[in-house]
Amino acid sequence: MAKTMASSGPAAPVPARPAKPFNSYLLNKCLIGYGVINGIINAVIFYLLHMGEPAALFGEADIFHDFALTGVLLGILLFVIVVPLTRMDLRKGVFAGPNVANLGGAASLVPASYAPALLVTTVVATVAIMGVGAFTATLLSLPLSMTGMMLLKGVVCAVGGGVAGYFTICYVVRSGKTEA
Repeated sequence: MAKTMASSGPAAPVPARPAKPFNSYLLNKCLIGYGVINGIINAVIFYLLHMGEPAALFGEADIFHDFALTGVLLGILLFVIVVPLTRMDLRKGVFAGPNVANLGGAASLVPASYAPALLVTTVVATVAIMGVGAFTATLLSLPLSMTGMMLLKGVVCAVGGGVAGYFTICYVVRSGKTEA
């Protein structure tokens, strides 16, 4: 007895996933994508830069100098990388773009032009990193070992990355541009 396969014609197209609500997209990207992942990457980079000096100790001046430079670099790099990715997500319908008038919160601080938004995002990321770093450093016993500084840098960069990601996504939505 031979088995026969009935042809049912071409396969039915897979329905596209519905767009995520904006707040869900924003929360996921800022906490996980630009926060936690960024913190891990920055901690690893810090380790790789200082692995030749495992006994190094980091005082207040070292910590604040490192965080200031990190804030500027993180703000610029995250903005430049995330803008095209967010525009692509918006264009593909990954998330439902909100009504710009309903963004609320700090989104109104983000200019709708690229260069000013880049500047604002960089300043806000640097201030967030410096603020969280300064507050946390006052709670810790200084100087920090390399491991302590690596952990602190990871946490502080996670906060800075989340804040910079929020401002960057708000820029994309406010600018209304979906083309890279």
